[in-house]
Amino acid sequence: MTEMTYDTASVAAGAAASPRRSRVIQIAHRLLTWLPGIALLLFWQWSAGRLIKEIYVSKPTAIAERLFELFTSGEIYPHLWTTGQELVFGYLIGVSGGVIGGYALGRSPRLARIFEPYVMAFYGIPKIALAPLFIIWFGIGMWSKVALAAIMVFFLVFYNVFAGVRSVDRELVNLTRVMGANQRQLTFHVFLPAAAPYVMLGMRMAIPYSVIGVIVGEFTSSTQGLGLFIHEASATYDPAGVFAGIVILLAFVMIAGALAGRLEKRLLRWRSPAGSGPTDI
Repeated sequence: MTEMTYDTASVAAGAAASPRRSRVIQIAHRLLTWLPGIALLLFWQWSAGRLIKEIYVSKPTAIAERLFELFTSGEIYPHLWTTGQELVFGYLIGVSGGVIGGYALGRSPRLARIFEPYVMAFYGIPKIALAPLFIIWFGIGMWSKVALAAIMVFFLVFYNVFAGVRSVDRELVNLTRVMGANQRQLTFHVFLPAAAPYVMLGMRMAIPYSVIGVIVGEFTSSTQGLGLFIHEASATYDPAGVFAGIVILLAFVMIAGALAGRLEKRLLRWRSPAGSGPTDI
């Protein structure tokens, strides 16, 4: 009886210690994740003014002060609103076009043979070279930046969706057809679920490219936006302002990446944990 009590107490203690150990491991992983960034910031703070002139790289503390000034004065809000709109519209248009185009060409080998060489040729054009052309077509307002961001997003999503649809097991498709499935059921119950990991990969990869497209367009010609703010800060030798704009852009990318990650977990919750991410090497 004493041994059974001892075993029960040991199991209970082990069960109580398991969540505690898991929390410690999570905290340790987070610290390891943040450690390189903290070390870089500390080295940057120390080296600015010692190893390199502060006029070139500013200091993290000066950048933080500049960010505080920008948000408390409200100077940055019109730029944030403009760039945010351009990013959202450009990203959504590019993703929608990439999913539709990639699915259409992935389902139809005949269309793929006809249009894939043209898509590949257009993909080879440097998108930055299209910025002046889009400004001629759409003006210096928001839509020229939206068009540039959409083009950069489109190709990444298109090729991922195209590869995902082409990778669907043909035996599974034939079996579903034998069971009486129509084209709509094949689309929503076979092809799109099978291609969903590819779609989400393309969407996550496209986030920084949408930012690049918008900022390049704002550098070229604009009346408002973070790209214009960074360009003006650079022209006036304000490195703290330049890095403040870059920090805000990084925040855009990180927030969008986190939202895409949550969407991916929700949409792909049917996958096994073993296949949900890369393994450590």
